[in-house]
Amino acid sequence: MSGRFGDAVVLVTGGAGGIGAAVARNLARDGAHVAVADRDLSRAERIASEIATSGERASAHWLDVSDAASVRDTVGDIRARFGLITHAVAAAGIIATRSFLDLTDEEWDRTLAVNLRGTFLTFQAIARQLVDASRGGSLVAISSVAGRGGRPSASDYAASKAGVISLVRSAALALAANGITVNAVCPGIVDTDMTRAIHAERAILAGVTAEESLARLAATIPLGRMETADDVAHAVAFLLSSEGSYITGQALNVCGGLEFD
Repeated sequence: MSGRFGDAVVLVTGGAGGIGAAVARNLARDGAHVAVADRDLSRAERIASEIATSGERASAHWLDVSDAASVRDTVGDIRARFGLITHAVAAAGIIATRSFLDLTDEEWDRTLAVNLRGTFLTFQAIARQLVDASRGGSLVAISSVAGRGGRPSASDYAASKAGVISLVRSAALALAANGITVNAVCPGIVDTDMTRAIHAERAILAGVTAEESLARLAATIPLGRMETADDVAHAVAFLLSSEGSYITGQALNVCGGLEFD
């Protein structure tokens, strides 16, 4: 199989979502066998089927990233069926619009369980099998520019994504001696179903249409357009590939100029 990833096996969590699906398609086109993992198995199966129809390789797997047993079992199943997982993308994530005073502790816990705990569990499971096999690899987390600063209507999300950046730095230091790189990509305003759902909620609070809410935010982007999921996927592929092999512990803003820190 030609391409940057040859016969590599790559796990993509949240692979049924907008960013995750774009990452999966992009990596498959570049030669990888992509394990598309998501709680929405039917959508994961559809993505994997679309990839296979194009002559590339993919498989679908049910996965709850917030559950350690689910992560352990899914990683073990993928390895048994397709071989050692040498690359992984933690793209599973959730967000909702809640004011700081209205956010419940249950909502807080759920967001951090998926976005932060899920990234930790995924990376730890992949790193353990790589270390046991004395193999290097590369891990990329999907963080967000929200992790660079406060978000009054999504404080749980912002905290979780800031935590992902910190986790990436710690994991990069812990795993560098094993030849495993760990990085994050921080998207801005990405044109996905999740983004449009968020602005449908925010539009109600602001008394405008969802289209107006999204257009107002998009107008703040210096490059003058919304980000596509493929924009994110290209950055992820670079960090996973041999071309990014001397980069570790970094959080790369892919946001059209929205954020510079």
